[in-house]
This record gives sequence, C-alpha cells and structure tokens, in this order.
Amino acid sequence: MPNWDAIMKEAKRLENLLRRSDIDLNEAEKALGYYIFKGYDDAAMERYLEEMATNPPLRSNRTQGYYKELSRVWQQWSAQCALSGIDKARAWGWGVRMAKS
Repeated sequence: MPNWDAIMKEAKRLENLLRRSDIDLNEAEKALGYYIFKGYDDAAMERYLEEMATNPPLRSNRTQGYYKELSRVWQQWSAQCALSGIDKARAWGWGVRMAKS
C-alpha cells in the first residue's frame, strides 16, 4: 500500500522546485514517462536528462534549456527524496500536476 503522506510531501517539494524554474512542464511529464519505461531506474533518468540537455531533438530553441533545468531539478529533488520506484514516480507525477495548476 503506498504511503501517500510521504508521496505528497515529496510531490509538494518538487512542485516548489518546478515553480521556481524555467521548465516546460510537458517536458517534465515526458521525462516521467521515460522513468517509468526504464523501470524506475534513477541512473537511466539522469543519463536521459543529461543527453536531452546536451543533444536535444530539434523541436524548439528552448528545449535544451528546459532539459538543463530539468536535469538540475531532478538531481536536487532526487538526492533528497526518501522514495524509490513507483512511489518516486507517483511523487514526480503529482508534483508536475500541482505545478501546472
């Protein structure tokens, strides 16, 4: 059974980080999809965000900046996050949703 108090606490902390950064929240959602696809592998997520920050697909001139900032937010948030696996993904998803509202 998920510990929703812990999940929502981490989601709120992520929301605060996202609101203070210049990130397209749609890109944060895409990153979550990758994290889930890779089986909640933190190292894979870090490699993905770094690759997107240094060699993004050609979508817009701002994509690279979003991913640089997203990588920074992930590293800051993840290093202090007490959750792992699906619960960490749940917290990320809720944090993004709350930042969008």
